[in-house]
Amino acid sequence: MNRNIKFAFIASLILNVLLIGVLLGQSPRRFDRGTMRQQRMDQALKDLPEAAQTRLREKFQQLHAAADPLFEQIRKNEEQAVQLLGKEPFDESAYDRQVSKITEMRVEMTKKMSQVAKDASKDLSADERARFAQLLRRPRPPNP
Repeated sequence: MNRNIKFAFIASLILNVLLIGVLLGQSPRRFDRGTMRQQRMDQALKDLPEAAQTRLREKFQQLHAAADPLFEQIRKNEEQAVQLLGKEPFDESAYDRQVSKITEMRVEMTKKMSQVAKDASKDLSADERARFAQLLRRPRPPNP
């Protein structure tokens, strides 16, 4: 093998190992989200009666059903912004419009999710509302 082929082979091998490492490093986080969310829910609801647990799980599912399409729409718009960022020539005004659109969508999503959470909480008892609020809080990362 000549020197250029050896170099290309070694560079390709190193890049593939790095790519595999990145993919494997990220995948546990993606797969654990649902598990972690379920554990948090089980922990928050563990000492409630079965009927209350079922009602809170349904409310939480309603919230997620309302949020998922909005998150997907924001992700698509973020992807479009990234594509605009990489285009030649760079269209600064189109990029700014896309970023403004994303910001507006986030504001609208926050309003809608707040309304859904409020509507879901109306028929809950005080204890159930407190548990529901606990479920809505984002988990804090552990301090090192």
